[in-house]
Amino acid sequence: MNSLCLVTDKVTSFRQLGSWEDSYILANATTSAMTIDEKIGLVRGTGQLNSVRRCGGDTTPVSRLDVPSICFNDGPAGVRSTKGVTGFPTGINAASTFSRRLMLARGKALGEEFRGKGIHVFLGPAMDIMRNPKAGRGWESFGPDPYLNGEGAFQTITGVQSVGVQACAKHLIANNQEHNRYRLNANVDDRTLAEIYWYPFLRSIEAGVASVMCAYNKLNNTSSCHNAALIGNNGLLRRNGFKGYVVSDWGATHDSASDNANAGLDMEQPGDFIFIGGGVFAGLESAVDSGLVSADRLDQMVTRILAPWYLLGQDSGFPPVNFDAQHPDGSGSLNLNVSVRSDAHTALSREIASASAVLLKNNRTTTTGTLNGTTTRGLPLSASMMKTIAVVGQDAKMPNLNCNDLNECSDGTMSIGWGSGSNSLEFIIAPIDAITSFVGTSANITSSLSNDLTTGTAAAEGKDVALVFVNAMSGELGFYTIVAGNQGDRNDLDLWYQGSSLVEAVAAVNENTVVIVHSVGPVYMPWSTHPNITAIIYAGAPGEQTGPSIVDVLYGNYNPSGRLPFSIADSEDDYGTTILYDNPENINYAENLLLDYRYMDSMGIVPRFEFGFGLSYTTFAYSDLSISASGTSQIITFAVSNIGAVAGTEKPQLYLGYPSNAGEPSKVLRGFEEVVLDVGASSLVNMTLIQRDMSIWDTSIQSWIRPSGMFTVYIGASIRDIRLTSTF
Repeated sequence: MNSLCLVTDKVTSFRQLGSWEDSYILANATTSAMTIDEKIGLVRGTGQLNSVRRCGGDTTPVSRLDVPSICFNDGPAGVRSTKGVTGFPTGINAASTFSRRLMLARGKALGEEFRGKGIHVFLGPAMDIMRNPKAGRGWESFGPDPYLNGEGAFQTITGVQSVGVQACAKHLIANNQEHNRYRLNANVDDRTLAEIYWYPFLRSIEAGVASVMCAYNKLNNTSSCHNAALIGNNGLLRRNGFKGYVVSDWGATHDSASDNANAGLDMEQPGDFIFIGGGVFAGLESAVDSGLVSADRLDQMVTRILAPWYLLGQDSGFPPVNFDAQHPDGSGSLNLNVSVRSDAHTALSREIASASAVLLKNNRTTTTGTLNGTTTRGLPLSASMMKTIAVVGQDAKMPNLNCNDLNECSDGTMSIGWGSGSNSLEFIIAPIDAITSFVGTSANITSSLSNDLTTGTAAAEGKDVALVFVNAMSGELGFYTIVAGNQGDRNDLDLWYQGSSLVEAVAAVNENTVVIVHSVGPVYMPWSTHPNITAIIYAGAPGEQTGPSIVDVLYGNYNPSGRLPFSIADSEDDYGTTILYDNPENINYAENLLLDYRYMDSMGIVPRFEFGFGLSYTTFAYSDLSISASGTSQIITFAVSNIGAVAGTEKPQLYLGYPSNAGEPSKVLRGFEEVVLDVGASSLVNMTLIQRDMSIWDTSIQSWIRPSGMFTVYIGASIRDIRLTSTF
């Protein structure tokens, strides 16, 4: 059986209700009818201290012109600070799917829930490159690779805006650690900025993103929110076709109203001073009156804000706000308790959580010694053979549902990190509950829902299988929040609460130990080669359907197809970067283009598990690579076949090697696909390299250029598992 796997053009526009040009005509007409006070009310939030503010941020309505208060709300993995919403898988888990289909579907579902709550602006996606694996908010984005971040951003924005909700790409730019983030200056050279940190924002512009959020940190000694080289009329955003508005991160503004407005900032949130900064647009009206900011510039700010509102049809039939973010428990007269959950969203969250689970190890044995036999050790678990089951570790139990709305607690299963990017735990299903429900009376379950070594080993000893759940967490600095001794960024890459010791202790007494890791990023796994550890699943931060999704993978109802969106190494030194903890004023991005697998390749470092790696319950073969030119593009074609015993999904990856004089890493990700195959089936896969995929940033002419010479195409199942190679 043969089928064709089609790949859509990477720069296809999003579905829009009108055109930017038409939207600006409408926006200009409305702006011309507004008073200066009304204009100021639209470019400045109503204030963090505003007791009747219902959203994470908002603006003052212009009721006589039918312009409502524009509602902004977190976060990138689901509506925060309200009830009746879905806790979706995180950005890093969306990246682990290596599936544009699921990234797009997730974006659309997010947009539907934000719209249902009356939220005009989805504060996401985050696309902050995971420069270091300990970065506190790395899980909100799509990992250390710029191409994967760019695809995650493009698909998310396309999905969100397809249902008439504005997306807000964040955080511009080089916002890559939490420690001292409010004062930190990132020194980044021009080429590194363009090829690594800017690239996801470029893809966001190509998706038609409505808004961009400038970050807390400085870039090359200038505050991001009044950095004309970034956000000005001739800055990076506008030169590359951005048509929306720039909004500040909450409290990220400093200095004067004219400094920020004249540099390109269109809106300040939350509008008042909040200790870390903000409140500068309180002086905007006087700056306009005195001529420090021109009336034309103020009009430009207003029209840029209104244009996406018109573009996405928010001027007609958009639901009113029906929740109160200042009362996330659902209390008060402003909370109308509207549920925006659906069976479809629950099913999608479960599918993404399963699709993002990465099978790192599977030493499977069967009753017959063949692939078709019944599993006796390893995965998938056989209900007929596994009659005594141990579930060990506090990560298997329900989390603290009485935590604050930033999820700044670490007891129980880890489905998401903490901070403004967190989401609702209201409907979370813990692993122990899902396993118990699935198993029913078919097996006896013994549990030790703590990380106590004594009770854990007692529960595991002599059982047919021991399922050990361990985790590591991180989050946002916020107001200098500390969770389990970690202030946003992780202190190290260890599993929390002696997780590694728990794994080793259980493996010492049970010869069929299966380890499930919930984590925000890479963790040390020195125990991975232990002979009694038959399987390891890296499940990441999978959202509310964490329990059902892991049951699906454990019992083979979902054949794992997740891939690592980062490398898992044995030392932080293997990544070539570090987190600066002691109130740094400056951080130098001296690694340039060499992040994660790029650095490891350059140094000859072999990680424990490499970027793009992930096993399946079946086996795939690659063949018949061909390359043909089509205008300025290259069309890459090859076949993938399922030669194993069960149906499955392969995630082939395209890595590109540049000519030796290009100054690029040895291999960089430039494509991936999702290929679903029945047993014995094969599929022809097409991937397209557009001109920019083959280009580098030339700092002298400030443009993308394709270097002369021979390129090498590597097709494989990971960065280190290359199956096919050719050149052009």
